[in-house]
Amino acid sequence: MAFLSGCSSFRQLGLYEKESDRPSQPEINGFSQLQIFQDELNADAWFTKSPNCIAVSAERTNVFSGDGAIYVKWNKQAEDCPWMGLGFGWDGWTGKDLSQITQEAALTFWVKTNGKPLKELPWAIGMEDFSGNQQWVGFAAEYVVKGPITDKFTQVLIPLEKFRLLNGKVDVYSIKQLIIQFESSGEVIIDNICIQPWNNQGL
Repeated sequence: MAFLSGCSSFRQLGLYEKESDRPSQPEINGFSQLQIFQDELNADAWFTKSPNCIAVSAERTNVFSGDGAIYVKWNKQAEDCPWMGLGFGWDGWTGKDLSQITQEAALTFWVKTNGKPLKELPWAIGMEDFSGNQQWVGFAAEYVVKGPITDKFTQVLIPLEKFRLLNGKVDVYSIKQLIIQFESSGEVIIDNICIQPWNNQGL
């Protein structure tokens, strides 16, 4: 049995097991590729190259935890703005098998805005497999924990079951990346994107 908190897990030892000197790797039902973004915008991340429409950069001062976050400013109403997105092919763009955690885990991250409080964000969030098939969730106020989103970091939590990965065309056994699609306009800082344990008592 695993006791889970945040993006980490704590394993209860069986009666005849010996405690290892090595720390246990965080996991949910054997799935350990939990951390999507933490501190660094590395080769696992990409974003639309359209400076007049969207700016994405590393944030080092205003962070929720660790050493870095992501600053994003976008404006879909700017002239000739294309589709705008930010993606994460986490864990080195390897395939992620989410089949065993779709009912027991959630996508979560922390976000703050420099402007007026927001009940929700004008985003869609998707999971894509290596064939280009995608499953999307529209951002809703119910995913903001103790909202609205303000100039203080606020948690967003989206149960994986909302993506309907088991019922769509996407290959749930080999997820390539997470994608955020931006609409309208806004300015936010995003930090600590990961998958964490969840039960359906919340949303």
